[in-house]
Amino acid sequence: MALPSSGVAAKRWLVQVCRHRSCDRGGSEAVLAAFREHQSSTILIAESDCMGQCSAGPTVKIMPGNTWYCRVTAEDVPRIVAQHLQGGELVRDRLHPRFHPFDPIDTL
Repeated sequence: MALPSSGVAAKRWLVQVCRHRSCDRGGSEAVLAAFREHQSSTILIAESDCMGQCSAGPTVKIMPGNTWYCRVTAEDVPRIVAQHLQGGELVRDRLHPRFHPFDPIDTL
């Protein structure tokens, strides 16, 4: 699934990683550290307080686009960076279903 296009590529990305209790227990510290390895002039990494998705953590939100990823591990980070931030394609198996419900048309 391609990212929604406004006709202009994003110049800067903001990646927010939840660091509240539930997400921390799930490994968000390692997720944040993995994302920080990719921080650049176009990718800003920030830790966040609770995003309200405690049962699906660690949670990552990427702007622009308001893309929510759930159950993210440090091992997922290089793929999210390459596929989403550099390639413009969402990482479907990590999309949070509450914000990105399954669309059967996408499977055709």
